[in-house]
Amino acid sequence: MAKLKKNRQPELSRALNAVRRMVRGLRSAAEAIERELSVSAAQLFVLRELGDFPDQSVKDLAAVTMTTHSTVSQVVSQLIAKGMVTRTADLTDGRRAVLRLTRAGTNLVNRAPRVIQADLIQGFGALRQAERRALANGLEKWLDASGMARVPSRMLFDKPLLGKGGARAGTKSRRARATRKPMTPPEK
Repeated sequence: MAKLKKNRQPELSRALNAVRRMVRGLRSAAEAIERELSVSAAQLFVLRELGDFPDQSVKDLAAVTMTTHSTVSQVVSQLIAKGMVTRTADLTDGRRAVLRLTRAGTNLVNRAPRVIQADLIQGFGALRQAERRALANGLEKWLDASGMARVPSRMLFDKPLLGKGGARAGTKSRRARATRKPMTPPEK
């Protein structure tokens, strides 16, 4: 067996290791939040934002969490179902719905740790403008070159709603995967 060559791409190694550390940190933080608080990291991020700035609309939350309206709407719906958030008409504009923490939501936010998304945002803000631009451009180009440019961007650790049969939206059921016909090799 041929001897493995030393890594001749130190930048690739550094980049992959940085991504691995980030994913591991995000996963660890998300698992701890779910275990301790019974909410997802995405839900805690929204709760924190509403705790800091009450009476926001879903549109407002989408802007501050840097995600799509539909993603935030889904997370908010889950929080309303858990009794952590209420949706009421805005007192100044009855056509606009605003969101507020309930007492249970406030209690959870008061005992919750800082969200990792806030640390990432703060850390990114500590970079010089040229570094922020270069990092954003480089990540986008890397995803494009890797064929992942069209993967939808969602809130970190957002859990999709359950679809029919209890399966997460967008996933195939175990039965459907198990009954797929195996691929046969082409004839020679």
